[in-house]
Amino acid sequence: MFVAGTAFSDYFYNPKPSDIGLEIKKQWVTPILIILIAGAMVNPIYSLILHGFSLQALLDMREVLEMNKEISVERYSGSEARNIVSQFFLIFSYTAPVIGGFCYRLVGKWNKALCIITLIPGTFIALTQSLKMGMITSFMTWFASYIVCSYTYELSIRIKMKSIIRFVGAVSGLFLILFVSMVFRYGEINGKTIIETSQKFVTYALGHMHNVDIWYTTYMPTDLTWGSKTFMGISNLLGIEERIQGIYPEFHNVGKNGFYGISNTFTIFRPLTEDFGEVGAMIFMFLMGLVANMSLKALITHRSVYLNQMLLVAIYAYLMWGFSASFYAYTSFLAMFFVIYFIFRFLQIETKTC
Repeated sequence: MFVAGTAFSDYFYNPKPSDIGLEIKKQWVTPILIILIAGAMVNPIYSLILHGFSLQALLDMREVLEMNKEISVERYSGSEARNIVSQFFLIFSYTAPVIGGFCYRLVGKWNKALCIITLIPGTFIALTQSLKMGMITSFMTWFASYIVCSYTYELSIRIKMKSIIRFVGAVSGLFLILFVSMVFRYGEINGKTIIETSQKFVTYALGHMHNVDIWYTTYMPTDLTWGSKTFMGISNLLGIEERIQGIYPEFHNVGKNGFYGISNTFTIFRPLTEDFGEVGAMIFMFLMGLVANMSLKALITHRSVYLNQMLLVAIYAYLMWGFSASFYAYTSFLAMFFVIYFIFRFLQIETKTC
């Protein structure tokens, strides 16, 4: 339905190229990236302090394992230490990779390194607090923004052996860090925890398909919630819905007799169906595809550039996160979109072309 929406928009929306050119303010890339990276590191460091750990604990593996275990227990029990300061700087953790991915192809070697470093805060959180969502989000939004930049500045994306090797290396590194993060959650490293983590990897990789299948088989239509599930980041803020840890409280066994563990991820299609029904969910995806293609064409022709850059990052992130839950269910993610819009405006300048 999403692809059908993109194809349908071709029949009525084909804008002509505008006479507006774009340039990036390269002198501002370094300070912006440094500020974002520094701000992104405030949240994980401050969180460790709130949980009673010092920075010196990072030098002791036993302390690192203990902080992972303790913070994980508190998070899943709903007693995690949080305040408005840590929540505010959490936005930086998601904003930094977006700007890093966007600037990567437009700057020199030194700034390219900074662009990659924007992935470190999310990785740091995964290795010290066993919170994998932030790191996965960082990689996805970095890549989404990389694509948006390529369209904006007409930079071709060529599939070459070198590119494939880099991509495979990045994905392998992501999986390795995820694996280590899951091992750290146990608070100890031994053969048993490594084997159990290996089994649970199946849950994280495939549990969403198993869960949404079971849920839909037993799904009984009720009153539609008209977007409050998909856009829970807004409805939760307004007090319409209450977002709990993991979004959904029910867990399903994955694997024979639950051998590989339990999971409560249901893909983007559960909230869409609960919000709009089966037909409404398909219409939603059709409209999203239509908007995505119109936004892409407008961006390529340099019309409403900053708005369309933000929209495409938001849509690409939603699709990439589709295996787990709605990307728009988190207030911090939604706040990130507003921040990157203003940074896009600040970092770029429109010029008249001949």
